[in-house]
Amino acid sequence: MVDQLRECEAHGTPTRLSCADCGKAICPKCLVKTSVGLKCEEHAQAVPPKIDRRATPIALVALFFVAVAVVILAVAVLHQSSGTTTTTTPPVADGGPTVSLTPPPKIVPASVFVVNLDGTAAHTLTNRPLAFDARPAWSPDGNRIAFESLADNKRSIWIMQADGQGLRRLTDANGPAADSSPAWSPDGTRIAFASDRDGNSEIYVIGTDGSLATRLTSNTGNDGFPAWSPDGSRIAFVSDRDGQPGIWVMGADGSAPSRLVAGPATPMARPAWAPDGRSIAFASDRDGGNLDIFVADAPATGVPGTAVTKVISSPGQDGEPAWSPDGTRLAFASDRDGAPEVYVANRDGSNVQRITTKPRSFAPAWAPNGTMLAYINDPPPGN
Repeated sequence: MVDQLRECEAHGTPTRLSCADCGKAICPKCLVKTSVGLKCEEHAQAVPPKIDRRATPIALVALFFVAVAVVILAVAVLHQSSGTTTTTTPPVADGGPTVSLTPPPKIVPASVFVVNLDGTAAHTLTNRPLAFDARPAWSPDGNRIAFESLADNKRSIWIMQADGQGLRRLTDANGPAADSSPAWSPDGTRIAFASDRDGNSEIYVIGTDGSLATRLTSNTGNDGFPAWSPDGSRIAFVSDRDGQPGIWVMGADGSAPSRLVAGPATPMARPAWAPDGRSIAFASDRDGGNLDIFVADAPATGVPGTAVTKVISSPGQDGEPAWSPDGTRLAFASDRDGAPEVYVANRDGSNVQRITTKPRSFAPAWAPNGTMLAYINDPPPGN
């Protein structure tokens, strides 16, 4: 979908940022802020550096009369609207140039928001410089929210109270590894997540107190986006281990992995179990063209389901489905009205309603009581 999450080609980090020249996915670790937009390191080298003409008034007057240019080259990456840059205007009648102050462009990090189902009372729970928070997930009791964050330049899983207080880091992978896509177990004691800490992306589980981190999958492909079944016995996930991204299901201990749905799913399919455990919603371009949302049977026997039904479709891109607690509705992200926003529809795709009013809103997650949604808002750079 437009501005959908992709993996940074250099670091494998989930990101919605891309190079303005080549379109390559870039993350905050490797992006370069230039005067003409965000660039990858390769294309940033072709952008002429800004000239910083900051000098004392005496020096400026001297330079004006002798017509000698003094240039100081400065290369910087601007992430926050802190400080100012100077620009020099043409000489005025009194014979000297004037210097005006203009604020630099800024990058506003992605933050976790919550909103009522009628679209009211939307507010942010996280707003940390350079954190780039993503993919919120409510605890089964509704008291906590897990999410992934790039705080401290390391993508990890964090947990906070449902009001945004009590932030704490749950995982802490070594080096450039990234932990992402948290999913609570139904009993609220463990969190499944994806990580490339051992090389390629695999599925892990960890206690909510940070103990007993365990790797569940092990293969040469990439596994991600875990989702617990309502009874806690199985985990659905996205994998390309057989050469084509698809929806897979395994035991909660990592046993007996099997492909659930024949045919492709987007790497960002984000499987979501229906509350009754009998079906899984996911996003796919399996019909060609844009992303749509499908629902597949998920038989308890582990035999791949044969019934796949398209339930939500539009001329735009529809993805990131999330079931309401009562199973009657689906929340999802879509750019059907232009910019990506969060919507809710009946489970058959009828009665579509837009919930958010801030462009670039993604990754909806239902509160367990069904009264509100958590989601991500990722403003474009400079806004």
